[in-house]
Amino acid sequence: MPDSPTPAHQQIAAALLGAQHVVVLTGWLFGLYDEDAIQATRTTWSQDANLEVLLTDPAAFWRATLPAAATMATREITPAHRALTRLQHAGIIEHLITQSVDHRQTISGAHDVIEVHGNLLTARCTRCGERYGLEEVRALIDAAADAVPRCTARECAYPLRPSSTLWGEPLIEDAVRTAWEVTTAADCFVVIDSDLRAVPMSLLPSVPLTRGVPLIMLGETPTQYDRYASVLVREPSDPVLVALANLVGGEELTEPDLPK
Repeated sequence: MPDSPTPAHQQIAAALLGAQHVVVLTGWLFGLYDEDAIQATRTTWSQDANLEVLLTDPAAFWRATLPAAATMATREITPAHRALTRLQHAGIIEHLITQSVDHRQTISGAHDVIEVHGNLLTARCTRCGERYGLEEVRALIDAAADAVPRCTARECAYPLRPSSTLWGEPLIEDAVRTAWEVTTAADCFVVIDSDLRAVPMSLLPSVPLTRGVPLIMLGETPTQYDRYASVLVREPSDPVLVALANLVGGEELTEPDLPK
């Protein structure tokens, strides 16, 4: 009788436990599996929440973006988010990079998450740097004659924008630089639920590959890097990550451990 294949989470565990500097990259829709929600998010970003609309019709931009951001703020922390946080707290994962703008990984209790797209749960003034929560933005919109939120800092009054990047503009330079630096030092690199189509994040796995560092690919979306993976798991990531955290990730986090 042939040997049974090693379960996916055990394959990944073997690679992680053999490394000291594990870096994980999660995709921009990591933790979002409802197809209707995914399509709505893509539509909002590409058609309504893009840089051109913000610059030419900011009132229309905020009419579309604020409800999308408010919905995003209500997203549940998924088992996958919790599993990665457990793995980080256990010292298995050193750095987490995410393309998502929902801030869920940080809210799940992970620390120093590198958000290369920023997050959509706050707005900022590009003139003075002041930041605002979504409810503050809503109040500013309601109070403005033109429905455009503006900075309330003294002698500023500059129009606000989301803290995330928008469709049609580059990623956050400092975050990308940090992502590159930690990836350069990685001795194991994991990609979860990312199609790796958009530059510069699509180039990130090539950094460890050129040094012969193991590459682990997890999730249902195929990529151009699949052929180079040391471990390739084309399955839903949630159950694999939960099993992985249960195997090597230490105790499960309780609610008091999570940020409010």
